[in-house]
Amino acid sequence: MLSDKFNVIEMLEMAKEIEDRGYRLYSTHAKEMDDPKLKKIFNKLASDEKDHYNTFDKLEKEYKDKEQKDYSYLERVEVNDYLQSLVQFEVFPKGESQELKGMGTLEVLDRAIQSEKDSILLYRELIPYNEDKTKEVLERLIEEEKEHYVSLVNYRKEIVN
Repeated sequence: MLSDKFNVIEMLEMAKEIEDRGYRLYSTHAKEMDDPKLKKIFNKLASDEKDHYNTFDKLEKEYKDKEQKDYSYLERVEVNDYLQSLVQFEVFPKGESQELKGMGTLEVLDRAIQSEKDSILLYRELIPYNEDKTKEVLERLIEEEKEHYVSLVNYRKEIVN
């Protein structure tokens, strides 16, 4: 069970890492895309991922202030590396921006679609282990990630047909 392994602050750290990776992926590819519509989609997704990161960061600060616990252990290299490794090969793999540079538009879209699905699944898994404001934020972000997914799928259909 996740609740036995992670507290809310650790879960928020993982969520921030995912959103940061998404931001980097989408902003990198927005700059490289020749297709103006895809560039616009990736810029929008990058902006949304940055907003999500900021939401999780704000929530984390609120929890830390409220709980008055010592979370300095999260800054230790081995703990930080551990939390990052949990998402490294999942939603937005580390180094993916470099790997995707040689890919065609459809391949990039397919990876972005998969990443959005993975985000939705991860956030759904986190809901039962959170409550109140964090649960509400996760539910809202799932809806936004679904919108990202639909945008990407619709655009993919558009360019294939």
